[in-house]
Amino acid sequence: MLRLVSLLTLLGCGPRAVPAGAPDQSLHDAMVLVCDAPNRASSDSGSRSDAIAGHLTDGVGNSEVLTTVEGWKTDGIDRRQLDRLIKRAHLRSCALRDE
Repeated sequence: MLRLVSLLTLLGCGPRAVPAGAPDQSLHDAMVLVCDAPNRASSDSGSRSDAIAGHLTDGVGNSEVLTTVEGWKTDGIDRRQLDRLIKRAHLRSCALRDE
C-alpha cells in the first residue's frame, strides 16, 4: 500500500506532457494548443524562440495545422498564416500572436 501511495505521489509531481492529438482534432482545438505554446515554453531554458518552437506542435493532431506549424519551426512563424488560422478557429486571443 505504501508503494502505491509513493508511486502515485511521484506521478503527480513534475511537468505534465500534452497528450498527442488525434487526426480528427478540430481546427479550433488545434489552434488553442498552438496559441498556448509560449505559456508551455515559459519554464524552458535557452532562447525564447527556440523554446516556443519546441512546443508549437504539442498535442496538435489536426493535419492542416500540424503541416503548417511544422514549417514554422524552421522558417519562423508566418504571421499571415497564423492570423488566418486564428480567424478560422474563431479565437479571440492568441498568446503566440502577442509574442
